[in-house]
Amino acid sequence: MQDRSYAMAIVVVLAICCLGMYVAVSGYLNSNPSGFASLSATPAIPGTLVVVVINTDTPAPTKPGATVPPVATSPPIPSPLGAFQTITAATTATVARTTATATLRAPLPPTAPPPVVAPSPAAQSCSNFTFCPSGGPPDAQLAPTGDPCPRNYIWGRIVDVSGKGLPETQIRFRTPLGNVDRAASKGPPDPPGIYNILAPAPGGSWTLWLVDSVGAQISPQITIVAPQPYLGSGNCPTRIDFKAQR
Repeated sequence: MQDRSYAMAIVVVLAICCLGMYVAVSGYLNSNPSGFASLSATPAIPGTLVVVVINTDTPAPTKPGATVPPVATSPPIPSPLGAFQTITAATTATVARTTATATLRAPLPPTAPPPVVAPSPAAQSCSNFTFCPSGGPPDAQLAPTGDPCPRNYIWGRIVDVSGKGLPETQIRFRTPLGNVDRAASKGPPDPPGIYNILAPAPGGSWTLWLVDSVGAQISPQITIVAPQPYLGSGNCPTRIDFKAQR
């Protein structure tokens, strides 16, 4: 019973307090009508107006350019020489171009003449002659002085179709000085058909051919250089044989 009395007393006290607070607030609001708005409203923050400008690619208008006035052309003045001057000018220009072209071209190197190769005795034509010349190897039994290939003699042998030596066959030769002389092939006791012509130094080019009993040419003319040393191989360079073809 006592506890209930205490509770009732507390409730009464609280009610009195609440009533007092209500009366106080009501009186304040009645005397200041805008007070509640000032207490509850949030002060506004002043703002700054932002303007966003978006650029667009708008081509600028083209300004009209200045118009260049056409250049007046004067009519050509006729030449007093007429067509002759035109032909002369064209010919002169053509000659000038030709001269310039010829000047720019590199000069051609001089063309050397082909070397003249003297044919060997065996390679010369013998078709119209009775005897045909040919070279021969060194031979100590046929060559003069016992040397297989003497350098200071033009020598050889003249034979028939079967290879038999022919004595007393007439030989004509031209020396390096241009003099023409004669010789004849030998007979026994020498080997039949051999001949030799002394070719002393300094020597040079000699020309040989055979003739018959009346002096008619019966072999090709053969040119040989003597004196000339033997190099140890091939035919003797100063030996010329003549063989009958029929």
